Amino acid sequence: MLLFDSGKKKTQQTQQVRYAEFQAIVLAGFGNYLYPFTEDNNLPKALLPIANKPMIHYVLDWLERAGIFDVMIIAQQSGEHKISSYLKNIHEGKLKPSLEVVRDEHSGTADVLRSSDFIVVSCDLILDLVPHEFLDYHRREDPTFTALFYEPSKSESGSVAGTSSFKDDSNDDLDQELSLRMSLLWKFPQVNIHTTLQDAHLYIFKRWIIDLVAQRKAISSVKEHLVPLLLKCQYQKKLLEIEGINKRKTQENFQRRALEYSTTWEKEDDDEYPVRCHIYIYKDGFCGRGNTVGNDSMIGEDTKIDERTSIKRSTIGAHCVIGKNVKINNSILMDHVIVQDFAKLDGCVVCNNAKIEEKAQLKDCEIGGRFVVESGLQAKNEQLVEFQD
Repeated sequence: MLLFDSGKKKTQQTQQVRYAEFQAIVLAGFGNYLYPFTEDNNLPKALLPIANKPMIHYVLDWLERAGIFDVMIIAQQSGEHKISSYLKNIHEGKLKPSLEVVRDEHSGTADVLRSSDFIVVSCDLILDLVPHEFLDYHRREDPTFTALFYEPSKSESGSVAGTSSFKDDSNDDLDQELSLRMSLLWKFPQVNIHTTLQDAHLYIFKRWIIDLVAQRKAISSVKEHLVPLLLKCQYQKKLLEIEGINKRKTQENFQRRALEYSTTWEKEDDDEYPVRCHIYIYKDGFCGRGNTVGNDSMIGEDTKIDERTSIKRSTIGAHCVIGKNVKINNSILMDHVIVQDFAKLDGCVVCNNAKIEEKAQLKDCEIGGRFVVESGLQAKNEQLVEFQD
């Protein structure tokens, strides 16, 4: 659009402002569930390799394909420098995420959600879901929040090295009892219960949820606190009054505003249902978190492998040196790892810059960054980590 100044007879062109429908918040690894892989000598969770690429790469790629370029990565102070260095070198596309550091190591995942309209996604999510299928579902149904759940493939139940260690199972609720209130059953007489679906840790929240989180300091975790609270608000009227959600919160929703002018649009009873929670179930493609690694072996760039060495069902990082007569099975080796002659690794995860000396035999072990496994050592089901004060 052109503006004409009649006094100065000069033409100015207004700057176009792009409306950002969604802001994405990527949670770059909270908690210590992946020790020793996330210790200071190795890498923060977001940079742990999956198929020789940092796991956060897959999330950022998915967001870019979704057309979401306003991305904030939330990381703890311990991983600030390494994540920042990685972000400076990923200018492959339009996506240029910013980094915000949480100084308190005990902060929860909901403590960082006090900003604007947002998508919340874990840094270890990998999926081939077309982004707009998920986003359009949220736009069309217009719920309070939408969560992505998926049916794990049969191959995920197999035993690939490191998969159990790369899984955050701190919230595994499969063995717990399920109790249902009678008021809930009266309100929803037809209930489908799924026992195989898994939470992908990908959520879209309405803008007004930010205000709720800001008011309730006790909400520290998205999965453990925020989501259960919103679920209860669907059928507990007293809880709505306590939380001050008697009327549905409003936000700028251009699609909804356009529908209100339609002669065929049926208005919902917002006073009766101020909170609505939806899940999108993905069944037809690949979706998994950091606990899924492929069965085929992969070798990183500039890795040297000597003669008569056997590598099966393993992932080898970049710049590694593998000696003669080495046997590596069902294992993960990160970058700059040295494995000397006649060593054997079965079901192991080896962190950056570690060294396995000759004739060492390790089974189901986790070797920390820069740790040196002495020659001839035999170990099973152990965590070998460099001592720190």
